[in-house]
Amino acid sequence: MQAVTETFKCDDNGNKRHFYGLTGLAVCLFALPVVVGFIGILLPALGYFPALGHTTMTSHPLHQFLATPGLTKAAILSLKTGIFATIFSLIGCFFLSAILVQSRTFRWVRRLIGPLVAVPHSTIALAMLFLLAPSGWLMRLVSPALTGLERPPVWAFIPHPDGWSLILGLVAKELPFLLLIALSACATLPVKRLQDIGQSLGYGRMTSWSLLIIPLLYRQLRLPVMTVLIFSLSVVDMALILAPTLPPPLAVLVIHGFEDADLAARLPASVGALMQILLALGGLLIWWCLEKIISLLAGLWRYHGIRAVHVEPLFTFIAMAAIIPMSLGAIGLLAALIWSFAQGWFFPDALPAQISFLHWREIGDLRPLIMTSWWLALAASSLATAIIFIWLYIAAPDNRARPYFITALFLPLLVPQVSFLFGLQIFLSWVGLAGKWASLIYSHMIFIMPYSWLVLAPAFAAMDRRHDWVASSLGLGSVQRFFRLYLPLLAFPICTSIFIGISVSVALYLPTVFVGGGRISTLTVEAVALGASGGRGPAGVAAMLQIIIPLLAFLLIQLWLRYRFGKFKAMRTGQLV
Repeated sequence: MQAVTETFKCDDNGNKRHFYGLTGLAVCLFALPVVVGFIGILLPALGYFPALGHTTMTSHPLHQFLATPGLTKAAILSLKTGIFATIFSLIGCFFLSAILVQSRTFRWVRRLIGPLVAVPHSTIALAMLFLLAPSGWLMRLVSPALTGLERPPVWAFIPHPDGWSLILGLVAKELPFLLLIALSACATLPVKRLQDIGQSLGYGRMTSWSLLIIPLLYRQLRLPVMTVLIFSLSVVDMALILAPTLPPPLAVLVIHGFEDADLAARLPASVGALMQILLALGGLLIWWCLEKIISLLAGLWRYHGIRAVHVEPLFTFIAMAAIIPMSLGAIGLLAALIWSFAQGWFFPDALPAQISFLHWREIGDLRPLIMTSWWLALAASSLATAIIFIWLYIAAPDNRARPYFITALFLPLLVPQVSFLFGLQIFLSWVGLAGKWASLIYSHMIFIMPYSWLVLAPAFAAMDRRHDWVASSLGLGSVQRFFRLYLPLLAFPICTSIFIGISVSVALYLPTVFVGGGRISTLTVEAVALGASGGRGPAGVAAMLQIIIPLLAFLLIQLWLRYRFGKFKAMRTGQLV
């Protein structure tokens, strides 16, 4: 205890010492998996894989992978889906926030978006499949009255050969995420004052938003947008369900190589993982060019003072159209729920002929996956929240250490998962930690930490530091203030961070597949397998269970918060009233 007390000592003014050792340890904690994983990918790509007897460097894996049929189309498909999904999500986010930020339904919409953000990517993909497949619920609702079809059509939107079904699924998932961050960022901007200035100069409401507020808003959204772009370029779980298969996106092509029964196929697959990094860099370069072009056009627009009143209806139409992907996702979730209870649902019936608990009776077979998903998510989320909270408490005042910390923190999200997780799996196998609970919790934790930062860092910044000064003047030490002041005052952000972390953990697919090594599996892995195999009833059950776990965590957290802090009205902002 004495050692801990010495660590938390503060100077006479109550300011904490700057602990570069803690920041260095944290940077290693976040960056080490990516660095080790990259090395583990680079060596097999160069032909060095001693486990298979390859002990010399060679370019043979490169030639093998470049000879893969449909490689160019796979790369173009990945680039297309990633960039278009990010563009559509960002545009929808901008114009939806323009309508919502000053509306009476602002708080209600934020609460409604939150649960949609918590839905795993694979669940949204399954929802789209249940809704938009040739025999999906949407086609059943309009057949045969509007289509005249008595059998499912031969054409299919899912999977769309040009990747538009995957783009739609990505927009349905990423648009709520960006919108939630944008609405939070708008609270820090003088939105009303800027819009009043623009309208006083003759610009319309939406035009003023576009020229004055979006540039400020994008500065705060830029890092989340980059993570959305990288993820969309290398997504696997949604692509396995919504993307075409001949050829699939590049990330899926690489995964097939890693899962090949012939272990030698992992060498060219490693080349593909490195190519995924090049593809991500290409996507970022294209995005940078788009930023420069749009910035130039916006500058010309402002310089010439074009009022563009006639485009106001167009902006409003874009905002309304942005609701469609989210609505399809929500309706698809309802379709998945119906499928989980359906028995004998034949086309073109709009509803199943019989409701049954047949598929839910088999939930006992999924019980190990449910418990694994729950305890894994809870452990990883709690650890991530604790580490971020402690760093913010101890070392956050040092602005010189902050950029290095944030860069390392977001590194796992800014590198395609497929490009380092296989190398991490090789390293863990070498040290005997592959398929272990500790390594799997650690791998989930590093993906949760950026989201914990996005929740906890603003909460620390908004906290009234006078409470800390008063407590220090009364003789409370650093450890006492940590437990008796900071933890209670920031209970709401802490619980929010844990809830978001649980949602992120439940949704993680590739870290579970690679680090789990087939020994530890989760509901998400099972749901993707069921969705790809076409078992709609069991897939519907798995999709609902993926939602139930975060929902259960949310309810438990809310009940505890109301029980413990229900009498304190301003706890959410770090105050005591």
